[in-house]
Amino acid sequence: MELKGKVAVIVGASSGIGRATAIAFARKGARVVLAARRKDRLYQLSKQLPSSVAVPTDVRVENQVKRLFDEAVRKFGRVDILINSAGVGLKAPLENITKERWEETFQTNAMGTFLCAREAARVMRKQKSGHIITVSSLAGLVSVPGLSGYCASKHAASSFLRAVRWELRKGGIRVSIIHPYKVATEFFDDYATRPDLRRMLSAEDIARYLVALAERNPFKMLFFACLNFVKRMAGLLGLRG
Repeated sequence: MELKGKVAVIVGASSGIGRATAIAFARKGARVVLAARRKDRLYQLSKQLPSSVAVPTDVRVENQVKRLFDEAVRKFGRVDILINSAGVGLKAPLENITKERWEETFQTNAMGTFLCAREAARVMRKQKSGHIITVSSLAGLVSVPGLSGYCASKHAASSFLRAVRWELRKGGIRVSIIHPYKVATEFFDDYATRPDLRRMLSAEDIARYLVALAERNPFKMLFFACLNFVKRMAGLLGLRG
């Protein structure tokens, strides 16, 4: 599927995977709606990308998510793709997790995913087409000590998306989830010891795969999946400079 002229709502576009994906989609000719909480970064990015609009959005707030999709339809008439890449981390042993941090993590990673997917589905069902793509985490598939709150929120989001995948397919809406592991983004800024960059993928590596996924090009998806695997192995073996 050609991305040129398609309308993509990209949540979490102010940094990391979301920002890299917005740039990659714009280069393919897509019209992008940029959403994130950090207004300055969002507007700065929008100035760099043709056919884009910035809509500051906190995915934890229902009215703001509704406004995001209303604005996308008002500006471009439709929504073809949702890239759900907003998220926060929570690395702490169980006894150090506060109720506030737990709620913030679930509100962003689980509630935010739900609200964005629901509003996208409401638009896409009228069109009888669309693709909801969510950037989850390997923590949404396996459980890691010290990341219990983060894992719980990502498991919740992934389980929710697997359920709605079957619910929405009759309406012509595709639902995809990817589960990346150790990507060089701000996620690791709070770590006392940041992972070795040589052993990590870049946000651009993930963005290229997301473009291939949105294009529904299995050959490109396989190519970038294999390329990312080779990069990961090279990092683990110390072959990357």
